[in-house]
Amino acid sequence: MPKKKPEPMTTRLRALMAEPGLIRGINIYDPITAKIAQSLGFKAVALGGFQLGAHLCVTEPTLTMTETFASAQAITRVLGIPLKVDCGAGFGEPVHVTRTVREAERAGIACIHIEDQWFPKRAHYHRGIEHVIPIGQMVDKIKAAVDARQDPDFVLVGRTDAMRTDGVAEGIRRGNLYAEAGCDMIEVFPNSYEEAALVPKEVAAPCLYVNSAGNRMGRPVIPWDELEDMGYKWAIDSTTTLIAATQGVRAAMEAYLKKGAPPDDIAAAVETREWIETIIGLPEYYAIEARTVERDNEETPV
Repeated sequence: MPKKKPEPMTTRLRALMAEPGLIRGINIYDPITAKIAQSLGFKAVALGGFQLGAHLCVTEPTLTMTETFASAQAITRVLGIPLKVDCGAGFGEPVHVTRTVREAERAGIACIHIEDQWFPKRAHYHRGIEHVIPIGQMVDKIKAAVDARQDPDFVLVGRTDAMRTDGVAEGIRRGNLYAEAGCDMIEVFPNSYEEAALVPKEVAAPCLYVNSAGNRMGRPVIPWDELEDMGYKWAIDSTTTLIAATQGVRAAMEAYLKKGAPPDDIAAAVETREWIETIIGLPEYYAIEARTVERDNEETPV
């Protein structure tokens, strides 16, 4: 009997969006961090530009479409929950956004965001020096993305950085115009807790909030329960996974240099190593070999 075709991740994400409450997500940057998130119970994850750029040591503003979707596809091959991908400024003008959407759907991505910064994006973005394109240009990009969509469940998020450059009123205005142009969800970057609380009340679309741990711009990091009370539909975190991994690896390597051997907690981490084996699917391979090449050779294999 043929196996039942799995539910598309786009459909699963739409179902999450239709359920009451906040989608409690987190950003990841490679297959193992994505699988860890899934194993711990996250219902959706996001591939963030900052983390992917750092992971590849090229920085987000210089990421290419090829690098982004190659990384995303490596994740969707092993992931069983929806993936959102940061597509920056859509990799260009409306014609490039068209291809961005088509490649995203082919890669098994459930959702992308495109933002109203200039393309190519500047490295000074990471220092809080931002630039936004005229509204009409962004609306054209959104309409191109909507027209390019083949799967009606594919989720398009419109992001505006205008609150930093032009104030809260302009950010809200852009959010509403982007929703009218066809975005399913709006992502904003408020400058304060008060602005964050205002957004879901003033933007006539589901809203996504990005926590940015360790940011230097004073952007508020807000707990999930408070974001849900404010009315947000989805929350992700742009930096925690990368920072935690970097801190852990850095500390372990520093200890190794001093001691000349693995740190005691690493050397004794049998349970963690076994957990990693489970995350990457080794038990299934053990089972296959146990009933084939590793079985007792009482008879000659066919």
